[in-house]
Amino acid sequence: MRNIDGGFLAAPDQAALDQRERNVRKGKLALMLTVVGAFVALIAGYNVVADFSPGSLVVTMIALAVAVGGGVLTKQLMRAVRFRVHKPNAGLVGAAKLTGMVVVVLGFIALVGSLDGPGVLRIIAIAVGCAAIGYVKSLHDQQWVLFELDSVGVRIERTVVPWRDVTRLTTDPVGPGMTRLGAVPVNAEPLYVAVQDSELDPRLLAEAVGRFAPQGIMLTGVHGPAN
Repeated sequence: MRNIDGGFLAAPDQAALDQRERNVRKGKLALMLTVVGAFVALIAGYNVVADFSPGSLVVTMIALAVAVGGGVLTKQLMRAVRFRVHKPNAGLVGAAKLTGMVVVVLGFIALVGSLDGPGVLRIIAIAVGCAAIGYVKSLHDQQWVLFELDSVGVRIERTVVPWRDVTRLTTDPVGPGMTRLGAVPVNAEPLYVAVQDSELDPRLLAEAVGRFAPQGIMLTGVHGPAN
């Protein structure tokens, strides 16, 4: 049975799969709200810079609030679909990348306006800019996620192991402020990745294992089952 992302579930649970699809749909709607808010904020923000008016400023602030609220809601909803541990400062780096992209897009729109370019060219520039921002965010997630659990399986950096090939998950302290997370596949070498304790919430990890892992797969540590 395929899940909505095209992968295969090792032990399909139709009720759980249906719930995951509902959660993903909600997450996509929240993400769409974020994108629309950002899109409107770009347009209104350009108008504030090019020809200031109180109305444009109010629209910009409201659109930014919608975009930020949509982003927070998306994050909350996606927690029900997956669990991730990132590299340190992933959020700050991601925010810096997105801020840089917004500045570039606004600069290009301003350049088109100063050259008396047609209005349709500005709209195209904004659309392309929003698409580029989405691509940068997706690429950032791929590069900065160290560990991920979902209904498909376990991801250790760039390697994904489906649940049908996982025997157990491990968590071991490996130094001050560091924890090694791992997955032990069937008839293969264990996969490990070290993460900063500041990026790992043990309670959320345990909840994610209980939510996503098939029955019988345990999270164990050096001294037995992890809390």
